[in-house]
Amino acid sequence: MKKIQQIIFWILLAIVIFGGGYLFYQHQHAAVEEQTSTANYSVKDIGQLDVENVFYDKTVNQAESGSFLGIKVGKETSLYIFHFKAQVYYDLDKAHSSYNAADKTLTVQMPQPEIKLLLKDSKYHMNYDYYKVHNSIFVKDSDDKGLKVEQQAADEVKKDILAKPDVIASAKSSARKTLTQMFARDNVKVKCVFS
Repeated sequence: MKKIQQIIFWILLAIVIFGGGYLFYQHQHAAVEEQTSTANYSVKDIGQLDVENVFYDKTVNQAESGSFLGIKVGKETSLYIFHFKAQVYYDLDKAHSSYNAADKTLTVQMPQPEIKLLLKDSKYHMNYDYYKVHNSIFVKDSDDKGLKVEQQAADEVKKDILAKPDVIASAKSSARKTLTQMFARDNVKVKCVFS
């Protein structure tokens, strides 16, 4: 009889241990699921979201007068052809986002797109080509003043690129797609609102 009581004791102890372990697991799993469902998804941690590469060439003509003993003599035209590689990006530090746990939707109020100009890749050894025009003939030359002219042209290029509807449409589409892929793992739908 004592052996039967010991066997029953060990069986009950095993049931209590396994049952307690199962209940503990269920409680932990429910807590993790609740934490996931109420998570505050935010895009601010992403920083800059690069969405579009644009190669852009800009031509600048400059007419200059030569001088001799302080007197302007003759006229020389310079032609610059600048080669820019531009990156269209969204600075998500400026974005506002809200998460709706009921339908698992993240709504992101996107900021205005911005442009950063980069050097062209290794296929291009210079940022610009420079020509002097002598009697309507282009003579390739080097010009240190080109970097100064390039700075002035860069501001115009940024405005030109942001004014192109096809570039902006492509950037918006790419931003939507990238953010959707980032949050797809958690089955979160992303809705981008562009101003």
